Amino acid sequence: MAVERLLKATVVAPSSSAQELLKALVKFGEFHPSSHEDQKPAKILEPLYERARRIFLELEAAARELEVEAGGGVIEVLLKGEPEPESISVRDLEDLLESLSSRAQPILSELRGLNKRIDEIRPEIERLERERDRLTIYVQLGLDLSRISRLRHVYAAAFVASPRDVDEITKSLEEATVAFKPIQKDMALMVVVSKPSHREKIERVLRTFNLTPVDVRIDEPLGKISEKLREVEERLAELRAEVENLEGRKRWIREERGREIATLRMLAQGVIDSLQRVRGERGRLLVLEGYIPQRLSGDFIRVVGGKAYVQLSPTTHHNGSVEKMPPTRLKNNWITESFKPVTLIQGPPSYYEVDPTPFVSIFLSVFYGVMFADLGQGLVLTLLGLILSIRAKSGLRLWGRLIMILGISSSIAGFFIQEAFGFKLSQVTGMKPILELIEHQGESAAISSEAVIKLFTFAPLLGFIHVSIGLAVSTYILLKHGEVGEAIFSKGASLGMYVCGLLFALAFITTRGFETLLNSTQPVPLLGLPASLVGAIGVYGLLTCMALIVGGRVVGSFLNLFPRGSVVGYFGTGLLEILENIIHFMSNTLSYLRISILMIIHVALMLLINSAWEALGIASIGILVIGNIGVMGLEGLLVFIQALRLHLYEFFTKFFTGEGIIFRPLSLNSERIRVVFRD
Repeated sequence: MAVERLLKATVVAPSSSAQELLKALVKFGEFHPSSHEDQKPAKILEPLYERARRIFLELEAAARELEVEAGGGVIEVLLKGEPEPESISVRDLEDLLESLSSRAQPILSELRGLNKRIDEIRPEIERLERERDRLTIYVQLGLDLSRISRLRHVYAAAFVASPRDVDEITKSLEEATVAFKPIQKDMALMVVVSKPSHREKIERVLRTFNLTPVDVRIDEPLGKISEKLREVEERLAELRAEVENLEGRKRWIREERGREIATLRMLAQGVIDSLQRVRGERGRLLVLEGYIPQRLSGDFIRVVGGKAYVQLSPTTHHNGSVEKMPPTRLKNNWITESFKPVTLIQGPPSYYEVDPTPFVSIFLSVFYGVMFADLGQGLVLTLLGLILSIRAKSGLRLWGRLIMILGISSSIAGFFIQEAFGFKLSQVTGMKPILELIEHQGESAAISSEAVIKLFTFAPLLGFIHVSIGLAVSTYILLKHGEVGEAIFSKGASLGMYVCGLLFALAFITTRGFETLLNSTQPVPLLGLPASLVGAIGVYGLLTCMALIVGGRVVGSFLNLFPRGSVVGYFGTGLLEILENIIHFMSNTLSYLRISILMIIHVALMLLINSAWEALGIASIGILVIGNIGVMGLEGLLVFIQALRLHLYEFFTKFFTGEGIIFRPLSLNSERIRVVFRD
């Protein structure tokens, strides 16, 4: 179900023709190699691999430096769209790498030149800044400090310090005399004088404060120092302007050539990946093993058979062994494919599992539509998803389709309850809503308690259907794999226990006690059958299913449906499973109440926002617009998260592990580029 059947393919060719074989496999486009790290790669492809790796590393470094994004954001895609993938026509892999290098090297060479010049300038700027700071001190002081250097019988030194540190420095230098003069707001000149014997201790203390020493041996006049300061500042300005121009050129490369860098990097990564996966050299032969879609076996023989010996064989079940597990190639239609990203959040299904995507496409749409029931807001989401699906060329296209489908579901549910942007449509359409959530009492409005009770009845029943399908699928998978005992006495009996438990609950609620449970003729809600019949089926069905769970393994062991084991152990396992079922069934079912709760919250929020219309009239347009945007953004996301949670924790746990290996064929194509090999 939605997992495409595969054939195991073994391809044998001379090692010398590895490049031609790889070209044929890439051209075929649907060969998934199942090579392992312990298999030898083809030596003849190593030079191509090293060259592709070198180009990729250079492009990766450039992309990181320029902060080139792999793809545009959602807003950018909505406003500008994404370009069509670029097409490159080449003869073989060598020609492809030559084309890749010829396009990448001009960009990389220019970038290297810019960085080299910037690296040359920055040390000079740092040196000039230090010189400028030193000269600035002399000019602003207006003092001749050279006399300090001529003192013979005392130790004297000058430093630049922060004014807030002067007091602490003075306290730390008890053996010295400290003179202090402010230069700027955050800078002061400090002169320290002491006996020569205290020099080492003083310098050690001053180093802890990270002070800047001042050269006191300068003999130039102040006028010449001022002129030199102007020259330094002019040179600094020139170098900074040059750096700014160089950085501006890098920004231009990022804006104008960034997409090309990302595209070439992606292509180089694809070449590396393809070369790495061609493993299986055995002497002079190259033996590749992998999988292809069964429907393309004829095309595979036609394209690859002329280059190598090809053997195709059907896949067989190996009890879930990872080493022998075939990859999973999902096969979905236009609608269900839109929900594939949701399934892949849990992980791809294994080849022997059932793909849950068709179920997800139905129930996620229903859950979202009920929780976010609003015709107006649903149409806005539909339009947003439609634009995104049209403009996007990458994986965002699937998310756009998903948003569009969820918007349609919300619109349908909103139409059924006759609500658009929180306003009632009944007066316009003349139709009566299937559920009246708001009741008006004079000029006031409130949530209808009767509608709340109906919702709180509907949601658990919807959850019952959802969970039951999960248990039924689990039973089907076990039967398909020949695990009849586990299918009947565990999953099948648990499903029966769940169904009978619901029947018992309906009969119990109808009769409101055990006294008349088996003889009451009152009709049971939803079914219309007498409570005595429904109650009897529920009670005796529960007992039968529990007996199957507890004793089924014991009986099954004699029928070779289970391995022989301890009777006490089997009984204990059955009792634990019954207890676990009771806890899980109750928690699973009650968890679906969130569907009703979030629908009520949505209606209440819109009622609150739309009260501004009643109070302010046309002046409340701004409040209504902002309020609806906030609800669509915040609550729309919250509703999606809750619908997703119901699948991940209540549905997938019944049968789906998500531990498969996604089918990943040898291909050089990506979202940005298409490679075409010429014959």
